[in-house]
Amino acid sequence: MFFKATNKSIDDAIEEINNITDNTKFDCVRVELFQKVVAAIHLIADCEERVRKNLSYDDSEFLKAFLYLNNQLKHDVNLKLFYYDVSGSMFPFSFPMRFGTPGVYWRNFVDNGEKNARGKRKHYEKYLMDKDIEITLLSVKAILNKYSHHDGEISLSLTVLPPKE
Repeated sequence: MFFKATNKSIDDAIEEINNITDNTKFDCVRVELFQKVVAAIHLIADCEERVRKNLSYDDSEFLKAFLYLNNQLKHDVNLKLFYYDVSGSMFPFSFPMRFGTPGVYWRNFVDNGEKNARGKRKHYEKYLMDKDIEITLLSVKAILNKYSHHDGEISLSLTVLPPKE
C-alpha cells in the first residue's frame, strides 16, 4: 500500500505540472504544485528507507537527491524548491528563449541541511538541479516500482470451505 500511495502522490504532482498549459497558468497553481511536490518528496524519502538495503548503487545515488531535498525542507521553511521556465515571449524577456510547453524545474538554493544526512548536495546537483521535475518524478516511479515487492504488504488469500456437516 505504501508504494501505491507514493505513486499516487507522484502522479498528483505530475498532474498539477500538466495543468500548466501556458505561461499564464503557473501563478494559478503555484501553491497546489508546491504542496503536491513536497508530499511526493516526503513519501519518496520514506519509501527509500523501506527498500534501502535492496537498492542498486545507481538507484540509491539517484534517490539520495530526494533524501537531500527532504532534509532541506525540514531545515528551511522558506525553501524555494522549483522554478518555472516560460515558453515563447513574455515580459520581462529571458534568454535563451524556450518554445513549446512551459516547464517546471528543480531550483538551485542555499544548502541548509545537516552534514550527517544521507543525501548530499552533490546528489542534488548531479541528479535534480535544473532538471525537469516531471521527468525526474517519472524516473523515481520507475525505480520504486522495481522494488515495490519489498513493501512489506502481506497478501491474504481466503478459501471458502463448505459448511461442516
